[in-house]
Amino acid sequence: MLIEKMPILEAHVKKLIETGWAKDVCICIGNKETELYRHFRSSRGDVLTGKTYYDMMSVSKILAVSPIFHIAMEEGKISPDDTLGMYIPEAPDDKKDIPLWMLLTHCAGIGRWFFPKFYGPDSRGEAIDWMLKRPLLYEPGSRYAYCCVNFVLLGFILERIYNKPLDLLFDDMIARPLGMKNSGFLCREDVDLVRTTKSEYNGSNKCADPLCRRLHGVAGNAGVFSNLDDMSIFGRSLLNKHATLMKEETFNIAAKDYLPELSMGRGLGYVYADERYPQGGTLLSKGSLGHTGWSGTSVFADYEKELYVVMLTNTAWCAGQDGRNIPESCAQTRAELHSAICEDLKSLNII
Repeated sequence: MLIEKMPILEAHVKKLIETGWAKDVCICIGNKETELYRHFRSSRGDVLTGKTYYDMMSVSKILAVSPIFHIAMEEGKISPDDTLGMYIPEAPDDKKDIPLWMLLTHCAGIGRWFFPKFYGPDSRGEAIDWMLKRPLLYEPGSRYAYCCVNFVLLGFILERIYNKPLDLLFDDMIARPLGMKNSGFLCREDVDLVRTTKSEYNGSNKCADPLCRRLHGVAGNAGVFSNLDDMSIFGRSLLNKHATLMKEETFNIAAKDYLPELSMGRGLGYVYADERYPQGGTLLSKGSLGHTGWSGTSVFADYEKELYVVMLTNTAWCAGQDGRNIPESCAQTRAELHSAICEDLKSLNII
């Protein structure tokens, strides 16, 4: 059953635009078979389409590194219990024994350090060396602390395993098999792109994340650009446990909560939604999986309700212009939009 109207959600999106909380909003909802609903609204008029691009920022972690890692697990090339030193033998003694599952779940003790300069494809070894020389912030496994460097390192490891750059790995192993024809690193010059942060563009290196920018737009933590058409395909694939990409038993290994005693539920790369996760609002059931992006983007699959939800917004841009806290503004927006969706779906007897 296609959904023609979601009045509570649409009224809330209208309010977001009118109050300057966001300028460009694209939302879609679907089930295992098809997309059920989509909605566009912009302060610039009727300009948004399913092909309008957004900087996905940290949603890239589950678009690229996470599923590629899971496929590598299935192929026997890597294990979550393998240590950092097995793939980066130059790792110092305090980091070489960190298991990779701790990087995937952000409890490895590694801090969010920013590179002092730009590193190109031929000097990534320098970037690895610089990152691994930074001190650990805490004993690995003792706490949860979200850190993009974990995924930068995982991206480097996957490049070493497959002997191929991460952008080509994403295209070959994820985008093409799923039929995502408009997603990838290094956004083209001629695309319709929503401005999601105030960072200056530099040719095709348009990603706003500073770590990704210093790696010239291709990194494990961010850098994928996508649109609603492709993210709807990905959301449906995630809801179907990436059946096109891997076996269900492989996905299930990645989908469980590895941090039940810490402050945030985490699968192997995924946000694991439960009572500790406020951004799901009243919608997301325990065990829902997905990720968010600094720019105001997100995708989640709810396995109990058998629905996926994609949100593409530029809340971060508006918050930055107004001097508001960007993460808090994006988190509040997601929680409110998820809750509005829940109210509409209940009134339609869909959930």
